Amino acid sequence: MGEVSMWLVREIMDLILLLVHGISELLRTRHDFMELEKGIFRLVQEVARRALVLALHRLDDELMRRRDAARYELVHSKPRTIVTPFGKVQVRRRYYRDRQSGEGHFLLDEALGWTARQRLSPWATELAVAMAAEMPYHRAAAVLAKLTLGGMDVRAMSVWREVQEVGAVRVEQAEAQRRAVFDRGEVPAGQRRTERLRIEVDEVVVQGRGPRGAHRHLGLKLAVGYEGKEQVGQNRWQLVERRVTAGLASAEVFSEQTYADFGSKWDLSAVQDVVVGGDGAPWVKQWAGTFAGARYQLDPFHLRRALLEGLSHDEEAYRKAVEALKVKDWSQVEQVLATAERASRGAQRKRVAGLRKYLQENWDGICRSGAADSLGTIEGQVFHHVARRMKRHGAQWSDRGADHLVRLLAARANGELAVMGRQAWPMQSEVLRQATGSTAIRVQPGELNDPEAWLRVNLPALSGPAAGSPWVKYVLRELVRALPRSA
Repeated sequence: MGEVSMWLVREIMDLILLLVHGISELLRTRHDFMELEKGIFRLVQEVARRALVLALHRLDDELMRRRDAARYELVHSKPRTIVTPFGKVQVRRRYYRDRQSGEGHFLLDEALGWTARQRLSPWATELAVAMAAEMPYHRAAAVLAKLTLGGMDVRAMSVWREVQEVGAVRVEQAEAQRRAVFDRGEVPAGQRRTERLRIEVDEVVVQGRGPRGAHRHLGLKLAVGYEGKEQVGQNRWQLVERRVTAGLASAEVFSEQTYADFGSKWDLSAVQDVVVGGDGAPWVKQWAGTFAGARYQLDPFHLRRALLEGLSHDEEAYRKAVEALKVKDWSQVEQVLATAERASRGAQRKRVAGLRKYLQENWDGICRSGAADSLGTIEGQVFHHVARRMKRHGAQWSDRGADHLVRLLAARANGELAVMGRQAWPMQSEVLRQATGSTAIRVQPGELNDPEAWLRVNLPALSGPAAGSPWVKYVLRELVRALPRSA
């Protein structure tokens, strides 16, 4: 098995003994099943911490052995603490000076993708970001600590910091995609082909935090693209191939980012029928021009809301307005609203006048409602992807904090949130492969008919100079004898 494998066997034996002793003590001293559960969980966490430390120290040894010694001068070693889901892990790694440039290097840190300020491991980052997407930062920190029995005992600010780190990566990706398409003229690489695409756009207003705590509003933009709807149950439909983008950006930048993002999924040159739905805001109408041949349509949700706000006090006028809208007869709509306006007073009259102006400005979008049955999903999408998390009572957001989080909420909707933590820790895969070796331990079929004989060949400790050592005589040899034999 070689030097690395023998080292591994010795250390694993220590961990096995720790487990055996720990479980024995738990069975002897615990008085109920919950105590046993938690005790075993903590024991496994301890074993995992030790195993990770051993693996990282071994990797640091290999990186030292394989380095260019003429270039990298070993200076000293320094500890570093990383928070993992099974607790804090402290690793001593070697520090080198590059004789050519004079720069300092922690080769282990660089191989694993550790940045100078990073405290959470990639898995811990994934969990922290996933929790932060569901609940406030302080609650996310408390839930993480509870679920890991204190293994991830982090502060709310640490969770916030991880969201900023990972969110910044998402912003850079969106901008890189946008510049590639609109600055350098590259064709998006989307492969999925569809003849029609439905896009619904809206702006979600959340409380912003200005200088010295001043209150202001932030407009977060959300776009949802999909090919259509399919029925999944009685009165239940789901969007086909849904893709979500979100961000705090100007209308032009956001439309270009969305085009580039959708272009990474769909072959936009193959799309023949594009309908963009929105609330009638001028920026949405201009936004639709980013997609070639797109038709703008006032989406049913905002149309219904405008009607209710303007005519909720006059049920008869509301019914007549709906009937006139169905046949798309503006003169009939105008007549109904004029009558309702004359019959109203004060604030109600102002609301009717506002409705009349709104419908007139968006009449083209209302008339292009041949695909109306394909729209009307934006209300639910806004709630599930943005409002549920970011419009809670008392929440205030900085520009950067809001932009980073809402982009991660979109990544979650697309099923991409889990990979974001790994993207923030770019490991040097080739360096690690060379350090750990590329040859795996292989066991051919039939070799384990006699596992004791196989281990004597592959574990020299059983018959070598260390055969008389206590850990070999009383632990390793007994484990070998206990191995099952194939029939």
